Amino acid sequence: MTESTLSWTEQNRRTVFTTRVFEIHEIESRSPEGNTGTFFSLHAHDWVIVIPVKQDAAGNRFFLMVRQWRHASGTESIEFPGGVMDEGESPENAAVRELREETGRNPGTLTHLASLYPNPAIMDNRCHIFLAEDLADTGSQDLDDDEFIDVLEIEVDTVCAAMGSEPYSHGLMAAALMAWIQHMKKDFRKPVR
Repeated sequence: MTESTLSWTEQNRRTVFTTRVFEIHEIESRSPEGNTGTFFSLHAHDWVIVIPVKQDAAGNRFFLMVRQWRHASGTESIEFPGGVMDEGESPENAAVRELREETGRNPGTLTHLASLYPNPAIMDNRCHIFLAEDLADTGSQDLDDDEFIDVLEIEVDTVCAAMGSEPYSHGLMAAALMAWIQHMKKDFRKPVR
């Protein structure tokens, strides 16, 4: 493997803004040609997204999804359950916890599908995507004080057809759906059902 000529070398990093959810770092780096530039990065804990799948007696598949308000877009969004990993928590444990908190379900089977950088140009965290199957109902959600969530059971075909339009417009959900499609079908010429 040849050495990359694209890498920048970090010279200095400092935190310029902190919230309870993220920090903004100012990064001074040197280019491959020796020039110095200043860049900003949003630093946050890693996230998890869980794709809970149910199947009825006829073989039809359904996603268990959540509808919630998103402050930045000012809209209701239908999404797969997920959230921020706690300090020191593994992605698997965070996926189980978030699924239980938001939907009141525990997975019998949990499969890691992907780990992605949501936006590596300005963010340093990753999003870990899991498939949850053989769901057991705990009987109740365990939401945070500022969470108001409706749990929905939606046919896979409906979600696949609507992804990318309101209220299915969260970009990470489209990435999660693609990870699930890759897991389910290696041959993309066949329809996912």
